[in-house]
Amino acid sequence: MNPVSLIPSLQSDALVREIEQQLKDEQGAIAGGAKRDAHAVLAQARAAARAQVHEAIAELREEGARRLIRAKAQLDTQMRARAQRQAAKAVGDAMPLLQEALEQRWRDRDSRRQWTDAVASLCARRLRPGAWVVEHPKDWSAQEQKQFIKAIGDGAKLSFKAAGDVDCGLRIRSDQAALDATPRGLLADTAAIAALLLDEIGGGAK
Repeated sequence: MNPVSLIPSLQSDALVREIEQQLKDEQGAIAGGAKRDAHAVLAQARAAARAQVHEAIAELREEGARRLIRAKAQLDTQMRARAQRQAAKAVGDAMPLLQEALEQRWRDRDSRRQWTDAVASLCARRLRPGAWVVEHPKDWSAQEQKQFIKAIGDGAKLSFKAAGDVDCGLRIRSDQAALDATPRGLLADTAAIAALLLDEIGGGAK
């Protein structure tokens, strides 16, 4: 074959190889770009997934904390309500015992004398001098009445009256005021008595 005639053939072969090489290069570039894009998309997806997971975990923690706070508040409320019920029951159980203890003290002569002396001292501080009516149990003796007059001292004119509703203790009336030192009067301030009882119960429990 004439060498001159081979030139076009060689040129076409070279062109083909060049085109093929360009195609390979372009394919490589496309594949590399696609790979890089895929890696970028995957990285973004992973980052988004991690962010979503972190956000979900944070929300769960916040919800858990809120639930814990609500549960603790509910438990505290229940415990307070229970403590209040127990306190009310303790006071309710103690009041009759306290009434009985006061009656027992009145029945003891020495304790009754301490009681009436304390009442006399209180009257001297609380009631204005004048005519006082001392309401007492029917079995309070004349001798004890004299002792009470002596304990009161000067400044009041006393008269004594056996009262049907007074089984123990004394109730003193003046023109402007009254001092009820019967168990009913001593226990009339139920809130204060309840506080004292609960303080005593709490102190005994320590």
